[in-house]
Amino acid sequence: MTKRRDRLTGAAALVTVLVVLALGFHRLGPRANQRAIKADQLRLEDLHSIAQQVYFQNLRQMPMPDALGELPQSAHVSLHDPVTNAPYEYHPKLGTAYELCANFETDSSAREGWNIQPYSPFWNHAKGRFCYRLDAAKMTEY
Repeated sequence: MTKRRDRLTGAAALVTVLVVLALGFHRLGPRANQRAIKADQLRLEDLHSIAQQVYFQNLRQMPMPDALGELPQSAHVSLHDPVTNAPYEYHPKLGTAYELCANFETDSSAREGWNIQPYSPFWNHAKGRFCYRLDAAKMTEY
């Protein structure tokens, strides 16, 4: 009787572990989704770094750049998409206003509740081409 109870307990524990693993993998999604999320995180990091450079250039009272290539080169700032290597879009507006655009593979609202690096709500984006309206006179949150 004890062996039978031990086997049933072991089987129940195994089933519980398998169910928890299956639910965890289901919640994470396929590897392609994970790669897309990681690529979008890199895009956000790049755009934030570019925004910081534009902000610091404005603080030094330097003119707004007409193109991203006019920013001081930094080893920590990429001006190109990590997957497609296409340059990020930069559109200067009036005064210190400008836009930064990228093509995102995911919708940031679909990742709500996932254990990824938290960003300011400002950095939320839709899937596809998305532009952020920024002001070089203001530091952007991360």
